[in-house]
Amino acid sequence: MKNKVEFLINQKIEIEMEDGVYKSNIQDITDEYIGISIPVNNGKYVPLRKGERVTGIYYINKDIYKFETVVIGRKVDKLLIIMLGRPDKVVMYQRRNFVRVQVMINVYCVLLEVSRKIENIMNNQVECFDAYTLDISGGGMRIALDRNLDKKVELGNLLMVNLPIENENLAIKCKVVRVENDNKNPKIIYGLSFVDLDRKTREEIVGLVFKIMREQMKNGAKGE
Repeated sequence: MKNKVEFLINQKIEIEMEDGVYKSNIQDITDEYIGISIPVNNGKYVPLRKGERVTGIYYINKDIYKFETVVIGRKVDKLLIIMLGRPDKVVMYQRRNFVRVQVMINVYCVLLEVSRKIENIMNNQVECFDAYTLDISGGGMRIALDRNLDKKVELGNLLMVNLPIENENLAIKCKVVRVENDNKNPKIIYGLSFVDLDRKTREEIVGLVFKIMREQMKNGAKGE
């Protein structure tokens, strides 16, 4: 895709560095450059210097794009702005369907009832059961459950899944949209779609997906 992407002010951009992903947003746009705020990761800033080559990830609506460019300078306009040269090539990471990555993460789940209050779930007033993920994306995940589980999980059920991400646990409401039940397999596989997921949580999950992809690439794993 040859630079047909429209970059917009206030849209989110991430800069990939060797020690992680730094978050930023677009502050200024011209025909020559894209001006972004200083990228930050957990309170650590990366100033970026003129001539430095960087990889960026651009979020707009439900699409995610990746591009490479060069820092062409800095300027001060109320705040310090890093000027990135307009990329010659922009590659779509995803459209509608989210990028999915294979990963095993231990999670615990609660089978939701229509009358169940979320407050009771968060206060551990319900019984949880263990599972693990097989893959995950910004739109859903597949999990494996023990066939001998006391609670029966069926197509259309709602689950609350607790997903650990770095130093926090995300409580994610999910709907069972697919069941893979092979009697020869001691596990039953469930395809889950995220329900009522706020933008911040989705971005955290997408960030986790990209982190896993980068680690797999470094280890020689082939991405999907």
